[in-house]
Amino acid sequence: MTSVIKKVFKNVSNGIIDFKNRYKLPEKYHNSKQLKIMHISDTPEVIYSHIYKMISYSRPDIIIHTGDVVDNLKLENTGTEFLANYRKKSAEFMANLEKLTNARIIYIPGNHDNFNILQANKNRSEILNEGSIIELQGSKIGLAHYPKNLPENTDFNFYGHNKLEKFESKNKNFNGISNINYLVLPAQISYKVEYPWVVDQGRRYKRFNMI
Repeated sequence: MTSVIKKVFKNVSNGIIDFKNRYKLPEKYHNSKQLKIMHISDTPEVIYSHIYKMISYSRPDIIIHTGDVVDNLKLENTGTEFLANYRKKSAEFMANLEKLTNARIIYIPGNHDNFNILQANKNRSEILNEGSIIELQGSKIGLAHYPKNLPENTDFNFYGHNKLEKFESKNKNFNGISNINYLVLPAQISYKVEYPWVVDQGRRYKRFNMI
C-alpha cells in the first residue's frame, strides 16, 4: 500500500470515528441517576429520525422543545398554505415521541407553530407559553422560543429561534437551535451534542439570513 493510499485510508477511518463520536454522551451522563433533561428546538422533518435515536440512546427524564416543531414548514411566512401538512407532520412527530419514551414532554410554540394544532395533537405532552418557568430539582428554568421573551430570575434558560442572536445573561443559557442540549440536575452538569449536518438545510436557512 503506497503512502498516499495509507494517508487516504487513515483520513477516511478518522472521519468515520469522528462521526460516530460526534453524537456520543460520556459514560458519566449514562451512569448518573439524577434527573436528565434533553432540550431541542427548531426541528425540520429531515432530523426526526435522528431525534428519535438520540432519545432512545440518552433516555432523558424530561424533553423540552422550544418551538418550530416542523421547521421546514414556515407557517409565519406562508399563512394557511402549509397548515394541513403541518397538522399531519406535527401530529406524527408528537405521537412518536409519546410512544418512544415515558419522559415528560414540554413544548413552547414558536413563530412557525400553530398553538391550537399542537394542543389538539397532544395526549400527555404539555404546551406552555413563552416566558414560563418550571422548577426542577431546586432549579428554576426559563422557557421561550425567542430569547427576548425569557423570564427573569431563573437559574437556566432554554430557547431557540436564531443561532446568530447573541444573548448575554448571568444565567446559564441553552440555545436549542445550535445543539441538542442536556442538563443533569441537581448536579447542574450540562452536555452539548451536535445536530446532523443537514439540519440547517432542512430549516431552509439562507447563508446570512437566519429565519
